[in-house]
Amino acid sequence: MVAAAIELAGGPTAVAELCGVRRQSVYDWIKEWKVERLVDALKLAQASGIPIERLAGEATEVVKSKKKNPSKQAKPEPG
Repeated sequence: MVAAAIELAGGPTAVAELCGVRRQSVYDWIKEWKVERLVDALKLAQASGIPIERLAGEATEVVKSKKKNPSKQAKPEPG
């Protein structure tokens, strides 16, 4: 979807100028299928008409919690 948005917005050179980045950064977005910086994704979404949710990738990464199991914690010795 990122590649389509870039084409709709005028191509890599136009998008690079719009976002104030190098053209290589725009090609990286195409390769990675997402736009890393939110401000760039917003500009591209506005220029192309494609919703930002389709360009920015995942909002957050899933992080596994490292909670300790209370039943397996060492209990103090009585006395």
